[in-house]
Amino acid sequence: MSESEPKTVLLIEFGPTQIEAIDAWVERHPDPKPTREEAVCLLIIGRLGAEEGHPSTPIPGFVTGRDIV
Repeated sequence: MSESEPKTVLLIEFGPTQIEAIDAWVERHPDPKPTREEAVCLLIIGRLGAEEGHPSTPIPGFVTGRDIV
């Protein structure tokens, strides 16, 4: 998403297991590491295939913190 595009704020609740999975995903990235918010956006964009313009394959291990393949 470019900086000039309008943005919508979403309030999403995650449980402790999901937060641990997101934090584990973040820790596997080199510095500068994404924030939790950036990580969630990257995971969603990857899942939706938004950058390629078509749906991607499912992420079976999202809650376990496995990377998108």
